[in-house]
Amino acid sequence: EFEKDYSKFQGDDDEDANARSQFGTKSYWDAMYEGMGDFDADEYSWYYGFEVLKPYLIEYTADDDDNKQDKSTISILIPGCGNDPLLLDLYNAGYHRLTAFDYSAGAIERQKTLLEYLPIGSNYEDTVELSVEDAIARALPKEWEQSFDVIIEKGALDAIYLSGDGNFERSVKEFSRCLIPGGICMSFSGVVPEEVRRDGFDKENWEWLRDGSDDLKAGCFVLRKR
Repeated sequence: EFEKDYSKFQGDDDEDANARSQFGTKSYWDAMYEGMGDFDADEYSWYYGFEVLKPYLIEYTADDDDNKQDKSTISILIPGCGNDPLLLDLYNAGYHRLTAFDYSAGAIERQKTLLEYLPIGSNYEDTVELSVEDAIARALPKEWEQSFDVIIEKGALDAIYLSGDGNFERSVKEFSRCLIPGGICMSFSGVVPEEVRRDGFDKENWEWLRDGSDDLKAGCFVLRKR
């Protein structure tokens, strides 16, 4: 399931370290969405697609009696949405209370284009919010505080980690602020070192429901806000 090779983010020598540092910069991602990057500018599913993610989402949003929640009532935040079709896939799967943000305006324009693939009459504008926000440079909107049942991030925290010391920890605190008590954070990552992740998602404030440290290439980490 976690088969893609993202080892170029994880090299140890100076040359690789310099290359990796690009992935923590806004200018790199702005250029990518303009068609001048290493990945497809129109659409790119980071790490793996929705069919791999979906079973975890269903499992960890079930109630204590393993009853599936009504998808239409689950509020989901997608940080660093990029040009990943996750937003479109979630909507098509019945999850309509969706908010996605990215610090690159180009990424938000790509998401608007992807949403145009929805059937006419979907009226997604009523329930889907797209926003240009920078979780590194400033706090996320105050009105998002304790507003979301689930956060799904695919590689956003990897880029944030690569952007500089302390940014990962600050962003995790912002994610926590946006989640309701008992809310779920699903983090799909292949870059953040284990010790940094464990310090950021400390057990005093987070319950580790799934540890993806042993997953191949990219891990699926599921955490519940205490």
